Amino acid sequence: MGQAEKTPLKKEALQAEVYNMLLLRTPHNKILEVKKLPTLPEVAYRLLDLLSGEPEISELEEVIRYDQSLTAKILSVANSAYSGSQKEIHSLERAIVLLGIREVSEIAFSICVFSVFKPLRNVGNFNLKEFWLHSIATGITARIIAQALDAKNEDKFFTMGLLHDIGRVLLLHLFPEKFEEILLHQEKSGRSLLVEEMECGLAHTWMGRWLLKRWGLPEDFILAARFHHNPFYKERFLMEPAIIKLADMTVHNLNLVNLPGGQKGNPEPLLYKLGFTEDLYQAILEHLSVIRESLKEAWSQVL
Repeated sequence: MGQAEKTPLKKEALQAEVYNMLLLRTPHNKILEVKKLPTLPEVAYRLLDLLSGEPEISELEEVIRYDQSLTAKILSVANSAYSGSQKEIHSLERAIVLLGIREVSEIAFSICVFSVFKPLRNVGNFNLKEFWLHSIATGITARIIAQALDAKNEDKFFTMGLLHDIGRVLLLHLFPEKFEEILLHQEKSGRSLLVEEMECGLAHTWMGRWLLKRWGLPEDFILAARFHHNPFYKERFLMEPAIIKLADMTVHNLNLVNLPGGQKGNPEPLLYKLGFTEDLYQAILEHLSVIRESLKEAWSQVL
């Protein structure tokens, strides 16, 4: 008799579970059905190729010079950085010499990414300028952490950090009203933005993975976007997403920018897993505290 009483409850619970799964699946299907997506400019792929190696000044200049808006931005950043000098910088080559090859490559690639989502507007308490500044700060922090760990291809960590939350602007692009609703829920609940997204079946980690895959970007970039909140996958520890997670958490903990619902928390488990000493991490925190204002000022010229 007792077993007979439990059966309807089990059936009801199963139906509810199936219903919830269908609710979560619907947004995924909508995303998969999207035909027209923001596309990455061709110059961005050429810049990525350069960033993966050790380019000469002439190679970088050749990639950038035919894009007038990109050239103008680089010159603007160079003139802002060297505003105390007597002569205005008119030459792209001169700008690259002064700013540095790696720095100009990263700035140029970042501008390409920003341009993809330029038509978007702020929604709720989500400020796009603050979002991009957070992405940049995460990229810079990730590169510093990678350098401290003597990781391979340390320069790629800036780009991985820049793109780690790209799924969030895709969410704003495809579902602006739903995203505004998610932001309102997060503001009231105080929970992380990812939790609110997951309840709607629109996790930015999943969307970021999907977009970067559609763009044909390297697998490690895709993995960083997908697993930067949980760098454990099938009992494996993914070092690159872990570095991005630590960078993301560090930027949020220091409040380098004002972005709601980020992954703040205790970095100690990650530090231990990555083999990071407390003294070394403290030195990174102090460095970031020193450069926080100059970071905002410099990159605001790009946005």
